[in-house]
Amino acid sequence: MEAKKFLDDYLKSKVGKKDFKKIIKKNLISEGIIDSLDIVFLSVNIKKKFDITIKFNDEKSIQLFSSYEKLLNRIKNGK
Repeated sequence: MEAKKFLDDYLKSKVGKKDFKKIIKKNLISEGIIDSLDIVFLSVNIKKKFDITIKFNDEKSIQLFSSYEKLLNRIKNGK
């Protein structure tokens, strides 16, 4: 599965297709789009689908989840 499709599908399931484009430039965490359970879910599924480990227990890694672009680039660029 392609990284962009994976992330887009997940976020569309959270906000709906109609509002998806509005969230791309927002802070996903501070805007309440994703929460701690989403971060755990995404971390585990990114590991399963792309063999990329993103720790969810340190601040630097959690900041990846604040931005759509940061997270997508991390998945695309791999380890």
